[in-house]
Amino acid sequence: MAVGTLCAMSLPFQFIPGVLLDLRYTFLAVAGLFGGPLAAIIPFLPAIIWRVISGGTGLWVGIPLIVMASASGLIAHRYIRDIPNGKAIVIVALAVVFSGTAGFFVKIPVEKWVVVMPAVVAPFALLLFVSAVLSGLAISQEMKRQEATNLNRIYKAIIEALPDCLNAKDLNGRFIAANPATAELMGAGTAAELVGKTDFDFYDHNAALMFRADELKVLEAGRPATIEQHFTSAQGTDIWLSTLKAPFTDEEGHLIGMITHNREITDRKRLENELIRTQSHLSNALASMADGLAMFDASGCQVFSNSRYAEMFPLTSDIRVPGTCLRTILRTAIERGEEISFIGNLDDLIERAADAFLRAGDRQMRLADGRWIEARTRAMDEGGSLIVFSDITKTKRAEEELRNLNERLEIMAHTDGLTGLLNRRSFDAALARIISQKGTGRPGPGLLMIDVDKFKAFNDTYGHPAGDTCLKTVADCIAVSMRAYPNSVVARYGGEEIAVIIPHCDTDHATSVAHFLCAQVRALEIAHIGSEKGIVSVSIGTAAIEPNSFCEAKILLRWADEALYAAKAAGRDCVRSIHTMNTTTLNSAGTSSSA
Repeated sequence: MAVGTLCAMSLPFQFIPGVLLDLRYTFLAVAGLFGGPLAAIIPFLPAIIWRVISGGTGLWVGIPLIVMASASGLIAHRYIRDIPNGKAIVIVALAVVFSGTAGFFVKIPVEKWVVVMPAVVAPFALLLFVSAVLSGLAISQEMKRQEATNLNRIYKAIIEALPDCLNAKDLNGRFIAANPATAELMGAGTAAELVGKTDFDFYDHNAALMFRADELKVLEAGRPATIEQHFTSAQGTDIWLSTLKAPFTDEEGHLIGMITHNREITDRKRLENELIRTQSHLSNALASMADGLAMFDASGCQVFSNSRYAEMFPLTSDIRVPGTCLRTILRTAIERGEEISFIGNLDDLIERAADAFLRAGDRQMRLADGRWIEARTRAMDEGGSLIVFSDITKTKRAEEELRNLNERLEIMAHTDGLTGLLNRRSFDAALARIISQKGTGRPGPGLLMIDVDKFKAFNDTYGHPAGDTCLKTVADCIAVSMRAYPNSVVARYGGEEIAVIIPHCDTDHATSVAHFLCAQVRALEIAHIGSEKGIVSVSIGTAAIEPNSFCEAKILLRWADEALYAAKAAGRDCVRSIHTMNTTTLNSAGTSSSA
């Protein structure tokens, strides 16, 4: 543009005699319009310098017009961000016309305008306008061509570098363009080898027929479609493609072919199929679980459960579904009688129960129908909870039966099987414990050794079953009689002997209790023809530890046993006592004598 400006100014033409004109304004304005400030200043400076050197009477008119022409191009360039179109070029051309003709109205008197306008100004203005428009359109077209060339080069580079297959076909299915990825997929050497050929030239007949059928469907519909295509390659490998097919038209809208974009998704489909199989296995495993499984999010809302979970809670199975809050489930379970009823504030109970369920740990609960359920809660990474519900009713019943059995065994281990009294082992342990707990200054314990009189004769006369019954009756009588002494111990010492321990009991008190027991047994009036008494009776020997004295259990037993023998020697059905101090006294009912 700078060269053009200088040439135009150095070679002016005579429009009419005495009037020299040139087309400098066109070059100045077009340079600013298409090139911006840098392009505008290069022709602007030579134009100013040339006009100053040329001199003449029109110098101070020509310089402002040069500035005006350059400014019009720059202003248009400022507001046009893209390549100038025809409208912008026409506007700039009009500005060029104004810049080139404004000087006439300044230098020529008004009375001569009528002569100059049609003869000089109008033809010159037309020449400026046409030259500006033609040059602007030419440059605009060239810039568009260069832009299109650059874009095509970029598009081609992108398409060739694209890892996915991209190609175009005509209406008959023949390739008219393709990228290298398409050639690689189809086993062709280069993309150029695909042009003019069809899928039938590269795939087996069935696969090619499938591809062609898909193309015809898209062409018939007239709109793009994404489909998945599965076929077997020549090497016998299963291949999956995600294919986008889009019909394209010419400038008049006539359908001329189809563009296809293929992306191989074989690995993805393999993973999807594997995921489907895994999910199927997992679903089957969850469905066949003996335990119920439920997942809750961080807010306590159920997000997943298996079928067993609903089966375990039949009264609330309709609400134990994803989307239901745990607090709602608990409230409904209580209202429908699935949970055991309670007394207290319902809202507080539900809040505590929900907090316990969602917190990691194990808890057991008993339902209203008697079943026991164990809930094992484990925290999940995202803040939710996974709860496994197990029916432990059989286990709880087995535990209860085992506990009852242990209790019975414990009782059997400490109880005489015939009389129901404590056995000898328990008696020994109780006597040792009570003696060890004896306090200073307090009497006792008192020990009573009881023997059923002539029990062998009873067995010989009535038989052993009757003897067992008799012994059991006597034992029950003594046990019931000793209930007035809640801390006393009654035990079967051995055979027909029964022992009684009375804590904190002196000799007199023990003797009194012994007389009472003798009377109670006589009151039973159990017939005994083998005894001179005619009824079953007992002999009792007593011994007691006096205050501020101490003796071992075996000594106390020996003294009580000696007293018992004394009672038997005295004719039976009586009581004899031994004082455990330095003096030993044998007391009968109503009579006392020094031994």
